[in-house]
Amino acid sequence: AFPQPYKLDARRCISYLTIEHKGPIPIEFRTAMGNRIYGCDDCLAVCPWNKFAAVTAEMAFHPRPELKGPLLSELAALDDAGFRQVFTASPVKRIGRDRFVRNVMIAIGNSQDPSLLPAVLERLDDADEMVRGAAVWAFSQLAPDAARADGAARLDAESHPDVGAEWQFILG
Repeated sequence: AFPQPYKLDARRCISYLTIEHKGPIPIEFRTAMGNRIYGCDDCLAVCPWNKFAAVTAEMAFHPRPELKGPLLSELAALDDAGFRQVFTASPVKRIGRDRFVRNVMIAIGNSQDPSLLPAVLERLDDADEMVRGAAVWAFSQLAPDAARADGAARLDAESHPDVGAEWQFILG
C-alpha cells in the first residue's frame, strides 16, 4: 500500500482489498494477500504508537472460539445461510458471503496445499462470478496443468467477462 516512502495508496491495502473492494482482486495483489481473508492490520502491528497497546480483557473484543483457526475448506463451502449463521454478530458479516468466499479462494490459492483442490473445484461453478473468478485463479495456483487442460472448455461455457478473462489469462 506504500508505493513510495510517505505515500499511501489505499487501493493497494490488503484490508481495503479484502473488506471494501467489491470486484475481483487485482492479480498483482493476490500473492501478497497470503492467507488473509478479512483485513490485515500489518500497519497496526508496525505502528510505533502501538507499542503501548495492551491486550484487552473485554471479552467482546476477543474472537469467538469457533472462529479461531477455521479450516479453509469449510469456509469455502459456506453458502449464504451458513455464512450468516457463522458470522452473526461479527464484523465479517458485513462483507457478505460472496466477497468472503472470494477471499478464501485467494488464501487457498496461496496455500500451495493440493488437498484444498476439491474446495476450489466446487467454487468453479459458484453462482457468483467474483467467487468463480477467484476459484479459477486458485485452481491455476494449485494445479496449473489441470487448470490449463480444463480452461478451454470452461472458457467456452463461461458467460461473465471477468471470469472469462481469468480463464484466458491461464490459457495464455
